[in-house]
Amino acid sequence: MIALRPMRPEKGDYLLMQRWFMEPGLQKWVWCDTPGEGKVPLARIAEKYGARAKNPTHVFPYFIQWQGRPIGFIQYYLHDAASIGLDMWIGEAACRGQGLGTQALSQMTRLIAGKHPGVSRLFIDPHPENGAAIRCYEKAGFRITGEMMDDGEKCLLMEMPPPR
Repeated sequence: MIALRPMRPEKGDYLLMQRWFMEPGLQKWVWCDTPGEGKVPLARIAEKYGARAKNPTHVFPYFIQWQGRPIGFIQYYLHDAASIGLDMWIGEAACRGQGLGTQALSQMTRLIAGKHPGVSRLFIDPHPENGAAIRCYEKAGFRITGEMMDDGEKCLLMEMPPPR
């Protein structure tokens, strides 16, 4: 069973993020600041994600847990009054391809619907070549609605209404 837990502003969580940023299967799709970056200093991860974990006001970071251990990351952010964006990845290579990302995303969309009842649109923006992510998001209910630029990279725009 998948569980979501808020990211904690602790060294252990930062070390997991650092390891996942270096995971070869993720480096093409996931980065802290810039695509292709090398090893991200722990201080940079603490700076960027620690503030979000300590005082989540606009960005809400969570760890995806399976069988009691963290296997990935998911966050949502308030885009505007009606829209919320999401980012996610399964950091543990052995846990990919098992439907765990779809379960985590479905659970997160329900959490968002409960916490933000006025939101009418959820979106996520995978790289067009990241077929595994696109399939995961489609299984969770997202549909491709266009393209957009994110961090200078061309992405697909995938949207869905929150579950009601």
